[in-house]
Amino acid sequence: MDSRNVTAHLADHLAIRSLLDRYTDAMNRRDWPALERTFCRDGSWEAGGPAMPAMSYRFDGASACAKGIAGLVDPLSLCIQSNHAPSITIDGDRATATSTINELVIAPGASHRTTIWGMYFDEMARDVDGEWRFRSRLFRFAWIDAEAGPGQVIAQPPRP
Repeated sequence: MDSRNVTAHLADHLAIRSLLDRYTDAMNRRDWPALERTFCRDGSWEAGGPAMPAMSYRFDGASACAKGIAGLVDPLSLCIQSNHAPSITIDGDRATATSTINELVIAPGASHRTTIWGMYFDEMARDVDGEWRFRSRLFRFAWIDAEAGPGQVIAQPPRP
């Protein structure tokens, strides 16, 4: 890929980068209504896959995606995610993107953190209101380090 798709669709690239960032912000603040708004009504979210059957999940529909992800994240003492290096391609009212994700997770009662690296493979669509939303988010794990040394939770990011 080269920069021609970016220069030809600059506003859409910025809007999709904003979508990726709004998803991560909603995750980090546990703002499930905001997370739901990042998905198309019939959008889907999937994690794990054949290489990670014990950590495989799929939710269909914007509401189910938000509720399902909330069910995975809310019990955690800490879950902070950051997205990196998005590569976005626009094709009319459809787009695809990949981005690298890093998460720091602490399970309830755990004294050690788990570090997760992986990638999202996304399909987005411009919705009827003109907003870009996820049609599908597919997460694949690349690295899990459950042996990370102890740290200290200072504070959970504020909820809305």
